[in-house]
Amino acid sequence: MGGKSMILLRRAALFLLLLLLLSTIAMADETTLRISLLPVYEALPIAFAQEWGLFADAGISVEIIGITDDQERSTALMTGNLDAVMEDMPRAILDHAGGWDVLITSAAASRPQTGSISLGLVTTESFGIDSIDALISSGQPIGTTYRSDYEYLLDKLLAAHGLTDGWMNRYVYFNGVLQIAVWFGARSIPAAVLPEPYISYLATYHPVNGEPIQIVTLSDFIEVDPLPEVVVFQRGFVTDHPDIVVAFYSAYAEAIERINKTPRDRLIDEGLNVVIPLFFEGADPASIPQEVLDAIVIPVFDWPVKTAHEEFDDVAAWMKSKGYIIDLPSYEDLVDPRFIP
Repeated sequence: MGGKSMILLRRAALFLLLLLLLSTIAMADETTLRISLLPVYEALPIAFAQEWGLFADAGISVEIIGITDDQERSTALMTGNLDAVMEDMPRAILDHAGGWDVLITSAAASRPQTGSISLGLVTTESFGIDSIDALISSGQPIGTTYRSDYEYLLDKLLAAHGLTDGWMNRYVYFNGVLQIAVWFGARSIPAAVLPEPYISYLATYHPVNGEPIQIVTLSDFIEVDPLPEVVVFQRGFVTDHPDIVVAFYSAYAEAIERINKTPRDRLIDEGLNVVIPLFFEGADPASIPQEVLDAIVIPVFDWPVKTAHEEFDDVAAWMKSKGYIIDLPSYEDLVDPRFIP
């Protein structure tokens, strides 16, 4: 083969190699971050970032996958059908204990507006319970999500009021907040731990041929310090796509700033298609009565922060004491705050 032919072959080989590299780069750039959100206020900035196109502006593709069942969300993460989730700290520790390589990349919290709450232990007037002590003495069951921050807080709250054992016989467990809201709204359980906006929704929603239920808030959990939610990534995704995680947090932080500066009525108008699907999967936003929308209070959202070591240790110790995990997890191995802006 002549020299000229060899040169042409080399050029062709280099051209093919260049095409392969460009193809690989394009595939990396087109990687879609698949995330599922817990139906809580703290997830709203991520949902709004998607609605406002902030992720696209940051140069990444994000798909928010609606899953209201906590166990199903964890299963999707464990089986590789999700790259990230927002969930509570006990669930993140449980995912890690299940042998899956995940990272807590930040904690997310919000502060209720003056005169409002973010989480409540609630009952209805029809059950005649007007205090935590009355609830304890009544022997009535309490609905809460299983192996969750709500169960953790409920244990602490009831212990502060003298109920230090027998909790297993007092709780009715659910795998999602929406399930609790449905059962509580139907008065199938006398008391429950519910976050906003479910409390306001149930207090203002008029059922067919009926009136809204009369909700009694027994506690807002302030005395036991509510936990933040956490953002959890597959470690493999963080390793392979750190640039996507950086861009995700940039858009997430921008959404927090924008929400905190935007008037509440404008947020409701602009975000109706965000809020309703997040909290009420399958519901038609147009079907939500105006009085329900008027009752929704948007909190102030805090900047993403590193998960507190003390909170992490307390939750892990509680989970071990309840038999939910066997070994205490390593904070240093599970928490990775390097992407927080």
